[in-house]
Amino acid sequence: MTRLTLAFFGGFQVFIDDRSVGEFESDRIRALLAFLAVESDRPHQRDSLAGLLWPDWPDRSARTNLRNALASLRSAIGDREADPPFLLISRETIQFNPASEHWLDVAVLEQALTSEDIQALQAAADLYTGPFLQGFSLKDSDSFEDWRLLTGERLQRQAISALRRLAQYYEASGQVEQASQYAWRQVELEPWLEEGHRQLMRLLALSGQRSAALAQYETCRRQLALELGVEPAPETTRLYEQIRDGEIAPPVAVGVTVSPVVDGPPPYRGLQYFGEADADLFFGRSLLTARLVSRL
Repeated sequence: MTRLTLAFFGGFQVFIDDRSVGEFESDRIRALLAFLAVESDRPHQRDSLAGLLWPDWPDRSARTNLRNALASLRSAIGDREADPPFLLISRETIQFNPASEHWLDVAVLEQALTSEDIQALQAAADLYTGPFLQGFSLKDSDSFEDWRLLTGERLQRQAISALRRLAQYYEASGQVEQASQYAWRQVELEPWLEEGHRQLMRLLALSGQRSAALAQYETCRRQLALELGVEPAPETTRLYEQIRDGEIAPPVAVGVTVSPVVDGPPPYRGLQYFGEADADLFFGRSLLTARLVSRL
């Protein structure tokens, strides 16, 4: 059975079984595949897809372009030979078939966030090798670019949530070195997020690196001033003072379990709700926000 593999973190990669698919005729065909695969929970009207990818073309020409692009996409991914097909096509709609034999890194990340399985979280975190569709864009389609940016922001928040939970789990388990790796990754991804800095400060202190922990506070303070023009939160400053005075609170256990690894793609795409603990994930989006507001 033919298997389609779609990897959109850190770039755009497509495989049929073990063969890399590189013969896409245009970036719009790649964009069509990415959009359909990530938004596979519903069928999409052809008119809306044509407007998404050819916004400046007359409606009739845009639909013709979509029809030609769809034929090219089906040929590139072997859709006509796949059983079940990768694409569900009608006269008015197109949908990526969620029941087809495929693997999508985005879906793995979203599914892992609904799980209490530490191995699933680790696998998802390892998949996040870079931003969603890094290096890919459609400069003449603002609608597609807005979707790409917003989707990328959402997925990065989810990746950071996975890294945060992993750091908490390993800290609570006494595995400070492994916890530190996940805290470092949070700080590297979004250096203005204080929770990642706090985790890293605490872990450095627990591992006997008191000077490095205090220096991390200064790094956090500089990043917040640079990115947001604010001072560290009182919670961050209190932690700094505890480390300075040699007082570190014990780690708090989190509800993550270890269960056997299950092979194969996830059965459904997961969703995650954000709560108070994730509030700091919504800061530092000024460039994206300004762009979206300008389009209202």
